[in-house]
Amino acid sequence: MIVEFIGAPGAGKTSLMPEVIDLLQEKGIKTFTVVEAARPFASRTILGKLITRLTPLAWHYRLLWQLFYRLSELYRLKFFAQHPRLLWTVVSSQRRRPKSADIRQRKVLYWFFRTVGYYEFLKSRTTPSEALIFDEGFVHRVVQLNASGVEEPDPVQILAYVDLLPQPDMVIFVRAPHPVCEQRIYRRGLWSRFQHKDPAEISQFVANACSIVNLTVEHLKNKHWVVVEVDNSVDDLAASKAELREHILTQNPSLSREKVQFQPI
Repeated sequence: MIVEFIGAPGAGKTSLMPEVIDLLQEKGIKTFTVVEAARPFASRTILGKLITRLTPLAWHYRLLWQLFYRLSELYRLKFFAQHPRLLWTVVSSQRRRPKSADIRQRKVLYWFFRTVGYYEFLKSRTTPSEALIFDEGFVHRVVQLNASGVEEPDPVQILAYVDLLPQPDMVIFVRAPHPVCEQRIYRRGLWSRFQHKDPAEISQFVANACSIVNLTVEHLKNKHWVVVEVDNSVDDLAASKAELREHILTQNPSLSREKVQFQPI
């Protein structure tokens, strides 16, 4: 099972992710974030089994992470061999962006490529009784690939990217309006890469991110993907968690059973 989050910066994805993990675990689905899955999934490979059997226990943590990292690089090539149009679309769109969008400083392509490798390797090792949670997977990457405070979002470019994405089993849309997202960003502290920007540009970035997210979610719904929406516009985490749990169970009837074995799309 693959679950991806999407939401504008400040919407509250990170705060709500533990609730999804808890719910799936209650239903008998062992659930991992990328970091949590990296070492145990690497240990399932032939090289991983050799590491766990032939090296001291104290070495496993470091060696299994290195193995995961190297395997993800190989699986990235496999993914792009299967999705060449996605690679071309992403790279060509980033080349057209203005220098002031700071895509190099923000490492936009670097993190997209990392996501590709992590996704392809971990998906290949996931069993029907397991789930992977991506808080910044392919769907959410639409923000980094298109949003800045100095360029107008291009709907054609955005939807061209979305139409080439592999479909996850569920997308969780954490919704909050632009002013709320902006307030939360300042409350928790600006990212270091945004420290040099003026408030107007930061505000425009958040507004553009919200527009991109809303456009993407509407398109995913039109494509009949499973999109679970939760309103996180009020700082009431307990209420948002309860709403999210209810919506997940409503839109995924198979999860209403006490224990399930999920059949992926």
